[in-house]
Amino acid sequence: MHPILARYGPFFLFTFTVVMGIGILAGVGLTAVLARWDRRDRSDWIDAFLIVLVAGMVGGRIAFVITNWTYYQENLGEIGLVWRGGLSYYGALLAGMLALGIWSLGQGRSFGIYAGLLAPAIALVSAFGWLACWFEGCAYGKETGFGPLAADLPDSFGVFGLRYQTQWMGLIFCIFTLLLIFIVWRRLRPITLFFLTLLFLSAGRLIVSLFRGDAIPMIGQYRLDTLVDAGLILLSMVGIVLVTIRKKILDHKQ
Repeated sequence: MHPILARYGPFFLFTFTVVMGIGILAGVGLTAVLARWDRRDRSDWIDAFLIVLVAGMVGGRIAFVITNWTYYQENLGEIGLVWRGGLSYYGALLAGMLALGIWSLGQGRSFGIYAGLLAPAIALVSAFGWLACWFEGCAYGKETGFGPLAADLPDSFGVFGLRYQTQWMGLIFCIFTLLLIFIVWRRLRPITLFFLTLLFLSAGRLIVSLFRGDAIPMIGQYRLDTLVDAGLILLSMVGIVLVTIRKKILDHKQ
């Protein structure tokens, strides 16, 4: 809706960059508060956060460029212009969690504990990501008729039409997930909290993907993001079950 927030001579301040920057700072603040509340020593949480952030930015951009290679192969100079928007949630998630796993292994830390600590920030930053897309016009919805989910919105090229409000749908799902996290924060083990967060975020994204109209690789009749979210839902459910079984086994031994 408003991709450019301000202009200073030849320089532009993109709304996507500002919104995502605010989201990241909010994620840092939230994680700092939660690390304080927790009784375990997590004094190096900022190291984990920064590693996940950098890896997520790089992975998110690489995945976005790959899935939109038709455009970028003719505009190679724009590949590095991250501040204009264009990050893949899935690439960021995969790269971020892989980096966290490597860091945890190298530092002798528990991946599950830090994944659980960062889970609320993932949901919060995801919410800001949807908001940033609303300003930028990315992740736009399919064209539709009049209805409560429709509004006059642009696509990535600035062409307005009556579309599903997918960005706001995604934002609402993220807020719901964040509220759920706060409710169960002290009741679940950190790794279970992480899998639960991933489950609800993926379920929300899967539902939203059914209404999206932006271009993405297709596998048969299904969007690639729909299938990836389905896989993440399955992975999350399996993870929760395995963690629960392991806990019961350990409790039985004690």
